[in-house]
Amino acid sequence: MPAFVEELLATGCPVYAIGREAHVIVEFEVPETLRGAISEQVNEICERYGKRDYLLLHIAHHLRTIGFGNELTCEIVH
Repeated sequence: MPAFVEELLATGCPVYAIGREAHVIVEFEVPETLRGAISEQVNEICERYGKRDYLLLHIAHHLRTIGFGNELTCEIVH
């Protein structure tokens, strides 16, 4: 999934691993004037790559190895 991650990052929209099992696409960090266009690009990339649930661990691991990881410091309970 490195290609998926690299394409997302190339849009200018940050993507971070959260802990070891999840990732988040952070569109709110994009300047508001660019948000709509970048959001469309991100959606196109996500649609092209299809379902990735079974790859969450791999995506999170790759993000951590390239410096886009955040470790959880507390347990989140829903």
